[in-house]
Amino acid sequence: MNLKRTLMLIFAAGVFSGANAQTDSSANQGKLVLTLDSAKVYAVQHSKTMRTADLNIQKAEWAKWQSISNMLLNIDGTLSYTSMLGYEMHMMGQTISMPPYGSLGVTASAAINGQLVVGVQLSKMAIEMQKLVQAGSENDVKAAATTSYLSVLIAQESKKTIEDSRKNLEKSYNNVVQLAKVGMAEQTDADQLKVQLMVLDNNLRAADRNIQLAKSALITALGAPPSSDVELTETLDYFFENEQVSEPSGSVESNTTMQQLDMNITLAEKQWTLSRWAYGPTLSAAYSYTGKTYFNKDAGFNMQPPHTLVLTLKVPIFSSGNRYAACKQKKIDIDIAQTQRDQTLEQLQVQEIQLKYNLSNAIETYNSSKESLELYQKIFKNSLQKFNVGTISSNDLITVNNNLLNAQGTYIQSLYSVMNAQTELLKLYNNL
Repeated sequence: MNLKRTLMLIFAAGVFSGANAQTDSSANQGKLVLTLDSAKVYAVQHSKTMRTADLNIQKAEWAKWQSISNMLLNIDGTLSYTSMLGYEMHMMGQTISMPPYGSLGVTASAAINGQLVVGVQLSKMAIEMQKLVQAGSENDVKAAATTSYLSVLIAQESKKTIEDSRKNLEKSYNNVVQLAKVGMAEQTDADQLKVQLMVLDNNLRAADRNIQLAKSALITALGAPPSSDVELTETLDYFFENEQVSEPSGSVESNTTMQQLDMNITLAEKQWTLSRWAYGPTLSAAYSYTGKTYFNKDAGFNMQPPHTLVLTLKVPIFSSGNRYAACKQKKIDIDIAQTQRDQTLEQLQVQEIQLKYNLSNAIETYNSSKESLELYQKIFKNSLQKFNVGTISSNDLITVNNNLLNAQGTYIQSLYSVMNAQTELLKLYNNL
């Protein structure tokens, strides 16, 4: 029963840590056949989090073009009809008719100053910032896919260890049953072994449920349809034997949060430059054309010139300290961004130390629990042989079997601890 509780704890944790995966996978009749790498690829491609991040990048791209367009030529056209309703103007003894008329106007304008130029630079940096956010989301998605993928493998390994124990114990039970029928063994021994088999059967059913639970978490992490089925092509041995069960190398400087904070400092510096350009001049040009068409034979009184060109140079002179205060605020924002960066770096360095410590402990526990499991398996095998020849009692065999179950539970939990600690450290280094 301890093993059952351990498995439920492990794979409940797997569900909450789960979230997304990728493609190098093949789908056969609704089944996803996945390696760990292909699972991460599939998750990134199908994650709604990644879709949102991609849309934010597109939005930032259009914001950049909006900033550029503020410095480019703008042309507006107008078309109007005007009627004075029969009114005539009397001037110096003359009667001037005011006939209805239609007018066509075209206005072209453009303006440029330092703030507009810096604004374009800021919009380009906003795109880079969104790409960093996307990279951080991708790292989270891959971490969730990795945890979910390995949780399925651990669940399958747990079931396998229970099946092996049950198979060996069942042989002894069948032998005792036969011996009890001819009076060469106590029926109590057979009953005690049957109780142990029932316990193992319950653990097997729990293991099956945990496998399905872990697969559901993986499907959620992949962003695949809930009805999907998954087949994992890699085994735990690949990750815990052929691959490194060791501390990965990396630097917290590569963490996406650090990269975003570095970008925040640059953005704050650009914002400061933008505020200083409030002291700079603005050059603008505007051209307009206005044409009139009268709707009778007599032209009306028209003092509107058809062509107009206006050049303007606007120079800020005095703002009662408003611009100066704005510049000071932006300068302080640079210091705030730098302080936040330094504070976060210290926090991540402390986190790195803790994660390395957790991984080191997890690896040591894994190695010792693996060795203990192998020893208990040998002890159980030898005890079965002794029980079959009558040199130990059923109580002794049950004690050995319970010790084996506890060793299996500890081993399974150590697998999860190594997986979680290593994934968290890789996530910190942005190296998944």
